[in-house]
Amino acid sequence: MMETRGFTERIREKLNRRKSLRWSMVRRLLFGWLFPLFMLTFIILFFVAANGHEQVEQTIMTSLEKSTEIMCMQIKDCETASKNASYMHVISECYQSYLADENKEKFRKGVVNFLEQQYQYNDNCRTAELIVLNDPAERYYVMNVSRNKGTYRDIEFFYRTAQDRILQIAQDLDTGMTLVGIEDRVYMVRNLVNANAKFKPYAVLVLELNPSSLLESYAGIWGYESAAVYWNGELMMAQHKEEQYLSEQVKEQLEKQEEVIVQGGRWESIHAYRRLPLYGGTMIVAVCVDKKVTHAGITSLEALFVIMILFMIPLVIQMMRFFHQKVTRPLRQLAAASNEVREGNLGIQVENTEDNEEFYQMKDSFNHMSQRLKNQFDRIYLEEIALRDAKIMALQSQINPHFLNNTLEIINWEARLNGNYKVSGMIEALSTMLGETMNRKEQQFHTVAEEMAYADAYLYIISQRFGAKFQCTQKIDEKLLDVQVPRLIVQPIVENAVEHGMDITKRGQLEIRLFQREDGYLCIEVEDNGHLTKEDRDKIDRLLSQDIELSGEKRVSLGIRNVDQRLKMIYGSDCGLFITGNDQEHTVSTILLKTHAPTEQ
Repeated sequence: MMETRGFTERIREKLNRRKSLRWSMVRRLLFGWLFPLFMLTFIILFFVAANGHEQVEQTIMTSLEKSTEIMCMQIKDCETASKNASYMHVISECYQSYLADENKEKFRKGVVNFLEQQYQYNDNCRTAELIVLNDPAERYYVMNVSRNKGTYRDIEFFYRTAQDRILQIAQDLDTGMTLVGIEDRVYMVRNLVNANAKFKPYAVLVLELNPSSLLESYAGIWGYESAAVYWNGELMMAQHKEEQYLSEQVKEQLEKQEEVIVQGGRWESIHAYRRLPLYGGTMIVAVCVDKKVTHAGITSLEALFVIMILFMIPLVIQMMRFFHQKVTRPLRQLAAASNEVREGNLGIQVENTEDNEEFYQMKDSFNHMSQRLKNQFDRIYLEEIALRDAKIMALQSQINPHFLNNTLEIINWEARLNGNYKVSGMIEALSTMLGETMNRKEQQFHTVAEEMAYADAYLYIISQRFGAKFQCTQKIDEKLLDVQVPRLIVQPIVENAVEHGMDITKRGQLEIRLFQREDGYLCIEVEDNGHLTKEDRDKIDRLLSQDIELSGEKRVSLGIRNVDQRLKMIYGSDCGLFITGNDQEHTVSTILLKTHAPTEQ
């Protein structure tokens, strides 16, 4: 607590200390010009960047929406092409002829010719396969021969890996269609039904979609890096599979909205997502965009801002040098000479070689003043000392506690007559404290109400001194106001909390609580928002111990020791003053005494 008070006094001394002119000018330069300019530039940059980010997001999402529409159109084109196998009846007629004459070669030729006509030059299809359900081992297929060619590897993969799974899915497909993703390959599956046999499927048409063609439209998005398509939460096709991801958080967001954009870190890529329903499932398109490309303009603006700040630094340095050479250095010489005069070295002269009129006249005036002081000091020094001693003796002869109390009462009435109630209140508080200290009735005990009135007078003066920086609340059990307690036990504890327990220059909070415990003891707690350090704890233990050298202790410290010793002597060792810390890291000073004063009082 004592170290805290010393720290507070040092802070107060620093705040009251005269500021260096050089640093005052530097502060005005920084806070009056450089800092406002910096803040203005920063605000402009912030709003421009925010607007730029919004425009970038809007551009990306608009481009993603358009590209997705194009991809859906391509998928719809494949869907239309697959429907031709049913609506044109070519395969159906070949199949009916095959059932009649069992000419497999004729059936193969008719099926393959139809597949070539419909799908061999469709850029959105890589391969087309027909699976006849009563002969699934027989292969009927065609490969795309245009720009995005299919390969025999695609055909082998289908019959070796994908066919069985597709046949299993087709069993529940009826006359509808769906998409199936198998190891980065996407298949559009459709049943071909026999109208003469109650629409029972007789074959399955499978089109392997071309990811390169379907994802080609996304390359036009600004800053495009890669794209991926998810079907019911699983990756269906991607350009760079290892770079794509669909996190659980994004999935949850996409359940509530159709579009989501994830900015990532400063140098991380932007990920944009779009959800759309398709064929009874959910398709999610994810696009990765290079932030270095989309935010190049914002980055350039930030670099320009940094360059402006760097160019301001030489200007600030030049201005500081000018003030130092032309203002600070001459003033330091004058200040040093003034200190010499203050130390008693009258008549000291400063070298006057200034090249500006103002400081030349100032130094010349100082030299003249110093010399004149030296000439007059010997004549007036003894006279002034004698006059001062006479005034002090006159004051000492008149000021005593009773005279001071009566004088305060007169000043109080004068303040009230002039309407200065704030001054009147402070005088009344001081008069209350003075009257309580004088103890004209010479009583050892008085009521809790009288004790709190004395403490309130002190708190009123403190609140007027520090204003809004100091707050005090009281929680007093009014049933205990008539209980007799020793005089002057609360105010020293409150003063200790104000002086040592809190940094009142920032924000001081004090709470006084008075209540009766369940065991019958009267408890008065004074809680302040100061932190009780280990050093404070050691000093308090030492101060409240029996053996201590009191000659070096301050008045407030002696006051709290006095309270503790008096309570122990009156009520016994189980009562006294206890200072601890609570869960909020506040300091709590607890006065513990009995509700009934001893009969020996």
